[in-house]
Amino acid sequence: MIATALAEEGPYAYVTFEVAISATCFLIWDTIIHFSDEVEYIWQRPNSYVKWMYVFVRHVPYLVQGSILTLIASSYTGRVWSPKQCSDWIIYQVSTMQAITMAVDTILIIRIHAMYNRNKMILSTVLFLFLLECAGMVTVLALTIPKMTFTTGCIITSTPSHFVVFWILSLVFETVLFALTLFKFWGSVTCTLGKHSVVYVLFRDGIWAYAIIFVVMLLNTLMYDLVKNALAGVCFFWELAVMSFAGSHVLLNLRRLATQVHTSDPLTTYWNSPSEGELTRMEFPLRTAGPGRNIAAHGVCFELQHLERRDTVPSNEVHADSRGKT
Repeated sequence: MIATALAEEGPYAYVTFEVAISATCFLIWDTIIHFSDEVEYIWQRPNSYVKWMYVFVRHVPYLVQGSILTLIASSYTGRVWSPKQCSDWIIYQVSTMQAITMAVDTILIIRIHAMYNRNKMILSTVLFLFLLECAGMVTVLALTIPKMTFTTGCIITSTPSHFVVFWILSLVFETVLFALTLFKFWGSVTCTLGKHSVVYVLFRDGIWAYAIIFVVMLLNTLMYDLVKNALAGVCFFWELAVMSFAGSHVLLNLRRLATQVHTSDPLTTYWNSPSEGELTRMEFPLRTAGPGRNIAAHGVCFELQHLERRDTVPSNEVHADSRGKT
């Protein structure tokens, strides 16, 4: 039975399995080396939805990866799965992938909501697109999973052509969020940013998070669409790892920024009470000096009032002023 199973799996299944292990090891390693930051900036803060969202995107993915690896490893010991069991297994994999993707998208939406000063129109538009993405992904899964083919070890070997829509929907939505980040950044800042300014941190995290998510999603899409053997799912585990890495570090960086004190240069944020760890209100008034008079330009205000829940301490305010000459 073992010989039969391994003969059908072929060398591609081993490659997929090894790549999956590498993605899981990377995620566990990243979790371990940042655990002290997690304790300081997450666990020592009051309970809030942000804390539990962090727990979900940071710790659930590697648990999911471990459970899938266990099932894959069991097939190499002679276990042969029925088509019904493989179908249930795939439903579990893609459902957890969608849940993690939705959680990370929610984190990125929080950033956009903050950057646009809690603009209801922007939020409503983004949430509408988010709901369309979720509905589209569920529909695609319902239509494609029954038509997938597997090895006896439940490794996906081919998918229907329209399965790529599942990944394209996420790619499009991530691109929309990134475009909103770029628009706000270039429309609000006209001078060099300090590396510790709030605008710089929000923009920096938006760039790298979008870049790595886009690349791994695109690779996953191409593999499932073009490859018709066990290598089709070779990027699946890395997408889980990247989504977890991006979502958790975006939240961790916001919490870290909220507790640091910076009082040196213009456009460098400072905190009235950094021990509270709440990023509540950040203003970036831009000023230009004209001939014989000063003209105050419109400021940029970011609201992150819900990053932490506080009962008795007044909200902190952060001000960063920039001055330039025209």
